Amino acid sequence: MEFDLDELFRWIDDHEITRQKKNLTRDFSDAVPLAEILKKHYPKLVELHNYAPRNAVSQKLINWEILNKKVLNKLKINLNYLEQEQLAKAAPGGIEKLLHKIKLKVEKQQSVREKSSESSEKNYFLEGISSDESPEDRIKNIKQKLMPVDMCNKMEADIMEKNDQLLKLQQKVDHLENMLIIKDERINDLTRQLQAMANGDGDKTTSPRTRFFNKIF
Repeated sequence: MEFDLDELFRWIDDHEITRQKKNLTRDFSDAVPLAEILKKHYPKLVELHNYAPRNAVSQKLINWEILNKKVLNKLKINLNYLEQEQLAKAAPGGIEKLLHKIKLKVEKQQSVREKSSESSEKNYFLEGISSDESPEDRIKNIKQKLMPVDMCNKMEADIMEKNDQLLKLQQKVDHLENMLIIKDERINDLTRQLQAMANGDGDKTTSPRTRFFNKIF
């Protein structure tokens, strides 16, 4: 990936970073300055108290893991473990590539916002307007159902976020249901063992799933 480093450095300088800029790779190795940059553009995604200055690589990695999970993934920028480790170790070239990706993402978002702002007074989505209606009815309904572009965009973003939350909740429910099934099997096995002991058989056979359950608990 080729890009203008001087332009990238100027873009970085446009942001207020608490740490004095000395060496880019080392300065950003604990992810704190990057979190401060992202806070400016995505304030709802970034909680700066999650990113404390670190010296040890292992502690820096924790910052990168949090930033990757809570912010970068939501921006469709996913760092694998090796990339996070290289950033924490201040490997040359890594932070520049990441900052360039973020810069492009921010500039694209700003461009969309500017276009939306310029046209928001003129452009509206027509919600629920039928082409079969008479001109008089359509004009009447248009007045009632005009929706600003920026409002529609916000609603779409909110829906995507809610869908993501629902997916995560469904995954948790599926996991709990599976655990309940295993628990029920364990109870049934124990009941059979007690009955066998009462009958004098002493059968202590358990199913593979319940043996797995024993390991869990």
